[in-house]
Amino acid sequence: MKRKDCRKPRGSVYDNNGYWYVDVKLPGEEKRRKHPLCAPGSDKAMRSDRPKEMAIEAAHRLWEEATRQYRVSPSSRTVDDICTAYLRNAETYYRGGSEVSTVTCAIRPFREMFGNRHIAELVHTDMVGVRDAMIRQGLSRNTINRYMRIIANRLLPWALDEGLIRANVKAELSQVQPLKRGRTAAHETPPIRPVNDVIINATLKHMMPNTADMVRVHRLTGMRPEELCAMRWVDIDQSMSPWLYRPQHHKNEWRNLPRVILIGPRAREILLRHQVGEYPFSPISAVAERMAELRANATSPSRYDRKDPHAVRVPRNHWDTCSYTKTIHAACDRAGIDRWGANRLRHAFATEVRRKFGLEACRAVLGHSMGAAVTDRYSFEALEDECIEKAAPAVEALG
Repeated sequence: MKRKDCRKPRGSVYDNNGYWYVDVKLPGEEKRRKHPLCAPGSDKAMRSDRPKEMAIEAAHRLWEEATRQYRVSPSSRTVDDICTAYLRNAETYYRGGSEVSTVTCAIRPFREMFGNRHIAELVHTDMVGVRDAMIRQGLSRNTINRYMRIIANRLLPWALDEGLIRANVKAELSQVQPLKRGRTAAHETPPIRPVNDVIINATLKHMMPNTADMVRVHRLTGMRPEELCAMRWVDIDQSMSPWLYRPQHHKNEWRNLPRVILIGPRAREILLRHQVGEYPFSPISAVAERMAELRANATSPSRYDRKDPHAVRVPRNHWDTCSYTKTIHAACDRAGIDRWGANRLRHAFATEVRRKFGLEACRAVLGHSMGAAVTDRYSFEALEDECIEKAAPAVEALG
């Protein structure tokens, strides 16, 4: 004989006009509701002439089914919950690289529009609305397509693997068509061109010596802006020529690919002027140079000798890409020329290497992936040696 379930049910089981009901707040619901109780295998409300023990058992089954659905059903997860969980995963997956910032920017419009909505409630037109919101924000067509791919090809598949959404939800929300060139209101971005050396020299005249040398090293090495900002003396191998700079973190670190930056004679000469401190280039040095200039030109030098012990903004010991770019833009404004971005220095060096030493040397200098086949054939150290061998002649001649 089957034992009766004597557990006290959650909520109140009662007779409502001849049928058993339970008044309870189920998992995933925002408030208490009246739910009809059904017999096993039936979808109709149980009549009150049945024993109350059967109604209590039905109340237990209702609660357990709602709990199970809450754990796996997308209706129990809001967009903000899923995005927050995915960002935590991205920080681990991409090992804190710059790709985390890209992912954060990509899903921000999605969170702002539907953060409090259950993801199971969203339909295809809602994702089209996210894409249209990006157009209204003034993002370029390529950026919008990239952001939508991150949502469709990374966020939603990850959530499906983690059991946070159902397959039908992922299938519906990931079918937004990319924007086509000339068929959308989103503007097109021109390709990034190398910056002319004449413009660089005009900009350097309006920068502090430490920051100006930072731009010069950038132009002579072609490294990524984030790699330049994070450059430390401890990461530079000075035992050979050219110097080898292995960044502590880099863009392709999560792919387990090596990154070695070769520093030629002209760049080495500049770096040797900044051997004080952990970082060759830092806001601390730039601010010190600026204050020294103000003291030299001020009618009351003591004005710039005073330090505010309660200052909120304190210079850091190294740059980030945002502050580095702002410094270049400020110098462009003072010089009265059009603003240009830091990454155009990398393009300028790459163009010069490509023209004089060919494609393979250019790829090695820039740290572009050598392809899956190469990675499979050689070890990590052999791949790094190959990169050095191809890049060294170009760097020694141009850097």
